[in-house]
Amino acid sequence: MELSRGIKLSQLAAQIKKVLSDQFASRLYFVVAEVSNFSARKGIQYMQLIEKEEETGKLLAEIPTMIFQDSLHELDQFEQITGQRFGNGLRVLVQVAVTYHEVYGLKLVIHNIDPSFTIGELRRQRDFTLRKLCEENPDAVKFLNERYYTRNQTLPLPLVIHRIAVVSSEFSAGLQDFTDTLAKNHFGYHFETTLFSTKVQNDEQGKLIVERFIEIFHKRNEFDLVVLVRGGGSQTDLLMFDSYPLARAIARFPLPVFCGLGHLKDVSIADLMAHSSEKTPTRVAEKIIAHNRQFEQQVLDIRNGLVIKSQKLIADQKEQMNTFSNTITQGSTRLVSATRQNLFNTSSLVSAGSISVIHNQASTLSALSAKLSTKPIIRIGNAKNELAHLQRTV
Repeated sequence: MELSRGIKLSQLAAQIKKVLSDQFASRLYFVVAEVSNFSARKGIQYMQLIEKEEETGKLLAEIPTMIFQDSLHELDQFEQITGQRFGNGLRVLVQVAVTYHEVYGLKLVIHNIDPSFTIGELRRQRDFTLRKLCEENPDAVKFLNERYYTRNQTLPLPLVIHRIAVVSSEFSAGLQDFTDTLAKNHFGYHFETTLFSTKVQNDEQGKLIVERFIEIFHKRNEFDLVVLVRGGGSQTDLLMFDSYPLARAIARFPLPVFCGLGHLKDVSIADLMAHSSEKTPTRVAEKIIAHNRQFEQQVLDIRNGLVIKSQKLIADQKEQMNTFSNTITQGSTRLVSATRQNLFNTSSLVSAGSISVIHNQASTLSALSAKLSTKPIIRIGNAKNELAHLQRTV
């Protein structure tokens, strides 16, 4: 192909650059878009500004975008005001300039960021997520008397918490605070913690955290409790904890979920859905220790109550035994004395009666003896007279 039949690519790129420069030079545009693929290299922030169809999520537009060092103060101001780290998933209102480079192509350069727009968007998205949770999960999430009630909140805690599934980054300072507080408790309680490691920063929509919850669900019989913690007490990177998938997973989870997300001001949707929520991982650990201490104190109170009742019962029984002993001793003495008197009286009566009986029997025997001694003589005499009569007759 002859060169005269075409132009060089650089020439075409130069023409495109001239047209775009003529059209967009020195002009700034306010653009509403969502941040995607955010990263930083050599002091320059790179990202994609995208637009999606709200109902279907279909990608409608995407343009590479940068923030140069002279505008980085806009990021710092944005994060201080919104309490969110500038990053993926945020809807932002930014003021941009359109640029074109022959090698790097079309790009937008951010000059200003409006934090109030993002605050409003976050509030709108938060309200939308909460309504969606109630509408699509009426059996698990309810809003009554200005408060959210979830199925997870109704789950009873075990009497003693021992086996804990921990969802956190293995490099998180919050995880270290949590495990150190458990290990160094003053009561000597032993806890078994199993880490399900995941990113707790820049996890768009909390997808990785939900995957860890699914893993725990399949091993749910091995644990008493699930703890979701992140570290450092930072006020940023909380967007994932307002995501619908994570909030729904927590609200419906069959084990109690404790959250310690390290934020001191805002309350995330994950906090609202969980069984219990504390400001920091350390306070979550202290709550678990306090729960076990409460059970131990109840046992100690029962033991002390049993000791006191046993001592009182023994004292009462001893007093009753002493009373019975005294009653038996006094009664036995009186009974022996009375019996002895009765025996003496009976003996006297028996002696007197025996003498009288003997005398009576003696008189009877004498009379009988007299009869016995005379009667044979009479009969013999009578027999002799009969023999004499018979002799005379014969």
